[in-house]
Amino acid sequence: MSRPRIFVCVVTYNQQQYIETCLRSILDQQVQADLQVLVGDDASTDGTSSIVQTLVCEYGARLQHLRREPNLGAFANLRDLLLRANADYVARVDGDDYWLPGKLARQLAYLQAHPDCSAVYTNALTVNEAGAPIGLFNDVGDAKLTLAALLRRGNVLNNSSMLYRAANSTGWVEGDQIDYQIHLWQARHGWLGHIGEPMVAYRVNTLGSLVLNANERVRELYWQAIQSVPCELVSDIDYALGIADFLRRVCFRAARTRDLALLHHWVPIVYEASPYGPFRTTIIVLNNVTRMAAKLANARLAVMAGYDKLPVLYHH
Repeated sequence: MSRPRIFVCVVTYNQQQYIETCLRSILDQQVQADLQVLVGDDASTDGTSSIVQTLVCEYGARLQHLRREPNLGAFANLRDLLLRANADYVARVDGDDYWLPGKLARQLAYLQAHPDCSAVYTNALTVNEAGAPIGLFNDVGDAKLTLAALLRRGNVLNNSSMLYRAANSTGWVEGDQIDYQIHLWQARHGWLGHIGEPMVAYRVNTLGSLVLNANERVRELYWQAIQSVPCELVSDIDYALGIADFLRRVCFRAARTRDLALLHHWVPIVYEASPYGPFRTTIIVLNNVTRMAAKLANARLAVMAGYDKLPVLYHH
């Protein structure tokens, strides 16, 4: 039998302090597959491009450097890379993140053992800019997630950990979209696997972070992701719980930033989209807020008491 082909898409822009660690962590993976890495270098103006070129000389044809001129922007850069992926399996990594040893082999074995699994993810260590661990990305554990489950509880999946079957297509549409929309697309084609062990390092709040620099745009795209799910694929309660989780996130953000304008903007939009009336929708939202507030409080107490050494960034 021929060896499976894995195509890894790496998007980067002005990440000279991170990109070498990222690319070596991919190219040094020990896996029984033909591995191809394509870097979408979005017209970097620092030393990123020269670092990638040096690594091309070292690793040869396994690493391809696609330098954009002019700058495409993060979404168009990634979309183009995914459309170029000619392989059996596809992964993508942000240029400031990196993989841990054994990650790719374990995921490949997982997909080969579960033909009805569309994509597989792993947990991640959250690290600071220097790469020191500061927590865990999520508390999902080993799990199988359906489309309905992913919609109900919202996005807690680490994008730089995803490996999916290329036969399912990219799920990428024209224009902007965030990772959550891709995850929901993959869940249309089969359940999503999640390995609870952290096998990726995710840098928190780096300078190029979209969440840090364009939080409202991310919120709009998150809502777009929810709206992208065809209503015939989920029940009314699944959809209601999904938009309730979205509004819960808006409430928490408004409380942290003391920005009541967020609620004035989003509450009418969510209520209009709900399959239920305002009263029942309010109850669902309040239950979601209470559940997550209790979970966050218990997690904080556990860290303070010394039971948990690594705080969780996203709770399921």
